[in-house]
Amino acid sequence: MNAAEDQVRAAAEDSQQQASEEGAAGDAQEGPSAEGEREAQRVQKLADGILIGIAYSASAGGIATITGAIPNYILAAETMVKDYITWGNWFLFAAPISIVTGLLAYTVLYVRYVRRLSFSGISRQVLEQEYEELISEVGPLSRDEIIVGALQVLQVVLLIIRGFSFSKWFVTPAGEELVNDATLALVPAILLFIIPSQVRPGQALLTWPVVHEKFDFGLLLLIGGSIAINYGFTNSGLSVALGEAVGSLIPRVHPFTLNLVVVLSVTMCSQVLSSISTASTMLPVLAAASVDAMVNPLTLMLPATIATSFAFLLPTATPPNVVVLAKSQELGRSLRFRDFFTNGLVLMFVCVVVGAALSAGMARLVFVDDDTLPQWACEALPARCLWVNVEGIVRGVAVSSQACIVDLATSGETCRLWNGDLVLTSMTMGVPEM
Repeated sequence: MNAAEDQVRAAAEDSQQQASEEGAAGDAQEGPSAEGEREAQRVQKLADGILIGIAYSASAGGIATITGAIPNYILAAETMVKDYITWGNWFLFAAPISIVTGLLAYTVLYVRYVRRLSFSGISRQVLEQEYEELISEVGPLSRDEIIVGALQVLQVVLLIIRGFSFSKWFVTPAGEELVNDATLALVPAILLFIIPSQVRPGQALLTWPVVHEKFDFGLLLLIGGSIAINYGFTNSGLSVALGEAVGSLIPRVHPFTLNLVVVLSVTMCSQVLSSISTASTMLPVLAAASVDAMVNPLTLMLPATIATSFAFLLPTATPPNVVVLAKSQELGRSLRFRDFFTNGLVLMFVCVVVGAALSAGMARLVFVDDDTLPQWACEALPARCLWVNVEGIVRGVAVSSQACIVDLATSGETCRLWNGDLVLTSMTMGVPEM
């Protein structure tokens, strides 16, 4: 944008100087300079909007896939739900939310930076100069880059259709799937080490020295540490203790209000803490709370994970914000705290409301048949929940078996059904499952 600023400043000064010579301008010395500065400020305003738009669109785009944001991966690795969240069904659930979030970000930034903006424009010569500098820096598009791009597209397509097509063809005699998301993530990576390179004859597209030099291994430690914190919350019993306190409030709140409170709470935490630490600590608590309240854990965990990507408020809230803030230092005027805050405040609250509604609707379409606690969620916390063959009415539906929450106040001697009745846990032991 520096070249663009120089160009519009010079064009404005030339125009003003010409008008001054013809008697249309009052001050031939100050007029051109003032007009040039105003044009440069308009370019700077457009540059601010573009940079913040890049940061916000990166956060919005990361919602769409499990690999797009680390909190999404933490959810997929959560013990209770890991067998029910795949790359494909997450994409079906989150892609509409990602698109809407991106459109909301565009609308906010358009109103703030573009709607009333007018300047003389950037000449073709300046754009060509910038393009030539880019080509001289990165080089023209090569066959290697085309192959890498094709492999990436192939991987995404396979990840989306896996759960609906070919994974059912590759199973063990016991019915266990042999092809999962990890398999499809590794296959393209292995091909990169096999396919020969045209740019570097005699070498593969990807070599280990390049991986060793370029790959951020600290990212693996960051993800692994987050999962370790997650497991620590679960195995120490802290998530159960906190979940019991939160779970006691859930039955008293309307489902949409609950969804809105979860999204708002996680969003506010993500502004101050990192989205990764927020997901690592909140998801185990919400999982335990859902069991205690006897509701489907996905109704709480899915919107909470989405909410970690609504950290638009602070320049240090997300990695994209940090990168864009650092890049802006190269411009004539870097981005400021208030640039993120004023735009992010409006966008955050709009996304909280819209995200709560969309996440609830998409969760029901893709993941959740009903809001009752399913058997797989109950069995994920055997010390807290028992699945018993007791007939009853759960949320207005007649059932032949249901979850029974162990009552810690009686040292686990009784458990509580959905309707509040207490059952002796000794009577539920050894009962065959239906």
